[in-house]
Amino acid sequence: MRILYLGNSITLHGINHDIGWHGEWGMAASAPDNDYVHVLNRMMETHTGEPAESAVRNIADFERAPDTFDLAAFEELRDWNPDLLVLRICENTPEDKVAAFGEAYLRLIRYFLRDGLRIFAVGGFWKHDRKEACIRAAEAISGVQYVSLQHLHSAAYQAIGQFEHSGVAAHPSDRGMEAIAQAIFAAYLGQKADPFPEDKPVGNPW
Repeated sequence: MRILYLGNSITLHGINHDIGWHGEWGMAASAPDNDYVHVLNRMMETHTGEPAESAVRNIADFERAPDTFDLAAFEELRDWNPDLLVLRICENTPEDKVAAFGEAYLRLIRYFLRDGLRIFAVGGFWKHDRKEACIRAAEAISGVQYVSLQHLHSAAYQAIGQFEHSGVAAHPSDRGMEAIAQAIFAAYLGQKADPFPEDKPVGNPW
């Protein structure tokens, strides 16, 4: 099974010593194996009995400039013919570009869409109603499944206290990463992730 992950720092972030981040995996997992990409790969391998071949890309540039980004930059990834596409973006989009993000998000999905491909449009890790609405709109496209992370909008799933930099610490902890993977895997199985109504929403820290 081929799985393509397109995301931002939660999916993959390179080393940045200036903010106390020294890894090259999903911020702020404690190790590569603990970010949601690796956790979900293991879940899929256990379920299917087959190895999960994955490609992981940080596409924060798309988030920041959705109105001008050239989708041709993804041609090689599209031609890789993944079986699953996990699209986990939105946090880096500026307030004045949310409408453009919504339009570009649908264009991005249609760029990859083909018979046999399952696309998971995964919601924001931090609460932002307008961006969430853009992501959820994609579920109207056949072959696309919206995955909400609203039950994770809580400091309980962040790496608070594990990093000095507040932005890094606001990213998913190992618990948060596992919960993201569980939500996507539940969607893959046609189930729903367990809600946590006692947790309180938090906004985007950046």
